[in-house]
Amino acid sequence: MTLYGPFVQAANDGRTGWLADEHLTIPERLRRTLERLDARKDYTYSIWRGADPTRIDGYHEQANEFFMQAAGSADAMTVEARLLGADGESHLYTIGRPETADGTTTLIPMSDDRAVRVFSNEIFTADEAAEIFYTFYLTEAVSPPYVLRELDLALELSEER
Repeated sequence: MTLYGPFVQAANDGRTGWLADEHLTIPERLRRTLERLDARKDYTYSIWRGADPTRIDGYHEQANEFFMQAAGSADAMTVEARLLGADGESHLYTIGRPETADGTTTLIPMSDDRAVRVFSNEIFTADEAAEIFYTFYLTEAVSPPYVLRELDLALELSEER
């Protein structure tokens, strides 16, 4: 039985496929992919568990509702994840460092015409984000020292670039 997954990767240009360790380990592949984000042509990247890793096309459906996504550039990106909350329901979170935000915010591009505003402790480099993504790849969780800020999906979460 061939194993293609278990995780799927997707970019903003529509490229979607299995996240594989051919020629690079998974941590190296994650880092290299996140390093390519430039906030202009390549500005988003996401991973999730595919429904059927025994099939080459088994990535077309998600195994569950959890995912991790990044937006921005290699020097300044935001990382979000849909995770299981303490209430047993899934929630969308922005990931941050444990230090208190200094009150400043930054707009991070998430499409050709939209950007998301994040606090200073929620901005990562590609190397930092790759570590967060690899932990999610291994555990489908975000581990300490990182903190989660739940996003209110009833509010408009992006603004014009």
